[in-house]
Amino acid sequence: MNMSSIVCGNFSYLLFDFDYFLGSMDRLGVENIELWGAGPHLYQDECTPGKVDELYKKIKEHNKKVVCYTPEQCMYPINIASREKIVRDRSIAYMKRALEIANQVEAPKTLVTVGQGYRNELVDEAWKRCTDSLHILADYAGKMGTTIMLEHLTAATTNLCITAKDLKRMMDEVGGPNLKAMVDVDMAARVGEGVKEYLDVMGKDICHVHFVDGMPGGHLALGDGILPLDKYLKDLQDFGYEGYLSLEILSDRYHENPEPAYAKSLGWFRARGLSN
Repeated sequence: MNMSSIVCGNFSYLLFDFDYFLGSMDRLGVENIELWGAGPHLYQDECTPGKVDELYKKIKEHNKKVVCYTPEQCMYPINIASREKIVRDRSIAYMKRALEIANQVEAPKTLVTVGQGYRNELVDEAWKRCTDSLHILADYAGKMGTTIMLEHLTAATTNLCITAKDLKRMMDEVGGPNLKAMVDVDMAARVGEGVKEYLDVMGKDICHVHFVDGMPGGHLALGDGILPLDKYLKDLQDFGYEGYLSLEILSDRYHENPEPAYAKSLGWFRARGLSN
């Protein structure tokens, strides 16, 4: 693992244009990015293939590689497990468009969340809707040359996959080569878990990590929270994890001046011996 394994995204740059974000990545010496598909940079519902090509041209001009495409799906009305067919169909169409965009920007990974069911219905009903949707999306991902990174959520945003064992069960039921798992350390910490719990049950099927600090909660810059980040890093290194660690810094405390938060987080890794 070295500094090229550390990925930054445009999550905290929503008050700045995309050119500024790319310039910031240049200043920080970042090679690999996680592209967040959300307004104002890339609002899928209004982003034609031509506009995606224009965006990708800028990315290549700055010598950046998109290692994961992450369409916004929590703040937007997207839910692949919805009981309402119109919502579920719209969500599947939205995620198919995300897989097409991943293909356009040559992203080998595309992040998908599990959605949720109503809390006053049987969980198994929402679970089946989710697995049915994932079968469709995983098949399409294969056609688009990208692999889905399935992300767990928290009790506030799902009643399906909250723990490592939940995600393992979902992965086992859907299966296939175009569906892999990921772990978000801040969300995992809210139920007392860390990367080790995910690696223990899924091993090399863990192919992406959102590595941030938290209280837990908050998705903070490294060092601004209380999570045992050194333990997480050691667990990943001891396992031999070879994927990326993505700094999904989301807290609005950084939005007016995001670059120092990413600089601090990159510095955290350098202080622990990671080099270029």
